[in-house]
Amino acid sequence: MNTVQVYIDETLDSQGIDNIKTMVMAMPHVHNVEMNNSMPHDMLVEYDAHHNMPMEIIEKLEDEGIHPDIISA
Repeated sequence: MNTVQVYIDETLDSQGIDNIKTMVMAMPHVHNVEMNNSMPHDMLVEYDAHHNMPMEIIEKLEDEGIHPDIISA
């Protein structure tokens, strides 16, 4: 499994965090999404190693009006 850390420019409330987590978890090949309410800009996503998920995750978030950046992959 691989992991990507994403920074989200928007300040999200707990409902926004839950919505993003649910949306990303529904993507194929994603196994886990961790977001911390005390650090609402950071998201950690675990995904299948043989898939190019970082760009798919970024594109999905951008389609929803979120402004993400990859911190580490």
